[in-house]
Amino acid sequence: MNRFTSIPPKVIIGAVIVLLMTISYASAQISGSNRMEYQAGSLPGHNQSQQRSLYNQLNLMYRQDNILAGTKVEFFNTADRQISYSKFTQKFLRYRNENLQIQIGNFYEVLGRGLLLRAFDIPGTTYQDLISGQQYGFYQDIEGISLRFNTDLIQAKILHGNPLDRTKGPNLNKDQRRPNLIQGGEINISVHDNFNPGILYLHQEYNSNMAEFGGFNAYGSSGLGINYHIEYVQDLDKNNKNFALGNNSRHAFYASINYSYDWFSLSAEYKDYHDFTLNFNEPPSLVREHSYTLLNRSTHAVQPLDERGFQLESILNIGGFNTVTLNIANAVNDIYSSRNTFQEYYADINYYLNDQTLVRGFADWSEDPLLNVFSRKTFGAVLEKDISSLWSTAVNLQTQHYSIEYQYNPAANYTAQNNLLSLTVSRAPDFSFGAVLEMTDDRVETGRDLNPDIHKYKYWAGGNISYQYNQKHNIILFYGKRRGGSACTGGVCFEVPPFEGLEIKINSIL
Repeated sequence: MNRFTSIPPKVIIGAVIVLLMTISYASAQISGSNRMEYQAGSLPGHNQSQQRSLYNQLNLMYRQDNILAGTKVEFFNTADRQISYSKFTQKFLRYRNENLQIQIGNFYEVLGRGLLLRAFDIPGTTYQDLISGQQYGFYQDIEGISLRFNTDLIQAKILHGNPLDRTKGPNLNKDQRRPNLIQGGEINISVHDNFNPGILYLHQEYNSNMAEFGGFNAYGSSGLGINYHIEYVQDLDKNNKNFALGNNSRHAFYASINYSYDWFSLSAEYKDYHDFTLNFNEPPSLVREHSYTLLNRSTHAVQPLDERGFQLESILNIGGFNTVTLNIANAVNDIYSSRNTFQEYYADINYYLNDQTLVRGFADWSEDPLLNVFSRKTFGAVLEKDISSLWSTAVNLQTQHYSIEYQYNPAANYTAQNNLLSLTVSRAPDFSFGAVLEMTDDRVETGRDLNPDIHKYKYWAGGNISYQYNQKHNIILFYGKRRGGSACTGGVCFEVPPFEGLEIKINSIL
């Protein structure tokens, strides 16, 4: 049985900070949050069949008038000393007044819609490496200095620093985790509500190589319920073709328009990205991010290396709080001398049968040739019922059928299905219990592509309990088998490893 390594000094320092914070809490100047996650079990495909691990993230902030100071302390403790760590992964000092904000240390920033730069934090989400099992916070920040200046006429951002490569864990040094140096910013001018133009610029240095990027954007709205945004950025190298789309230049282009009126809303977006994987940007994906598990796991991940396409979405109010959503997404990738076209057609309905009963249903058809997935059909229904003023229940059923087709090896083609059934019982506002059962006959997932004698179906069954101890402390317990795969949240997609065993999460507001 694995044993925890000895507690590092920095962990003790973190505990002391928590104690000092608790003592000073009455001043109402110190606040924070803490998230602890304990796992005892196995990660299929991991280099250890069994492991115990403890991850903790402590966030502290001190506020005094116009000054805000903060720090993030993370540690991960497991039997593998090479991936265990204990570090102050963030620290910052911020000054803000009516027009000016200056921040030194770690910060988050976005230029335009993220075509050129997007630093972000996905609160409450922990990233876990597929191979090592190491855990750390799911964020992509910048370490350096940033300045914002805002008036009624001008909105300006200027920054200088080293962006984080979120795929590299805190056990590595700064040069490994933050190999790029960037500096630049954005200036927008408020000409009129209908028209707000701006310019963007970024200088990048990486391993003695330099690159410059620049572009423009414009956004606005009208009294007719119309809002729009247009943005274009490109490599400013003299050999790069200016203001070009398609495969003739290194660029990213995004445009959107939205319209809403009473019971009807419509949005349209277009993208054109080529050779624009910068490792610190996150362009809009223009693919719907689904809350349904099987659809979320099937979300198309944007490819800034080469992708162009569109998304159309309409939401219709059909009376009361009842709605119908229709969505179409299309993305064309010219990668490895092959053209691949992702397509998705989605529809859902939310309908209240009465004050105590909500029915939700969806239908989705998609195909993603980059993943060799064709004719993927997904259906689902959710019934949510209030049993009393305190108790409620929800039943969720989803099914998915698809074909896996290999262009250069048709003999290996096959069809597969995924099914999911879950039941949740809740007592407001402090308790919920859920059980999930998933099944697949996908030959790769079951292992039958390598060994035909393996059972045709593979199952994952798990249960979780959530308990809100009080307004500041929440405990979540999971036990069983959890399926891995792609997950998308906040416009960012990542891979989640499968897990089997016991997991305990404790979230606290300090």
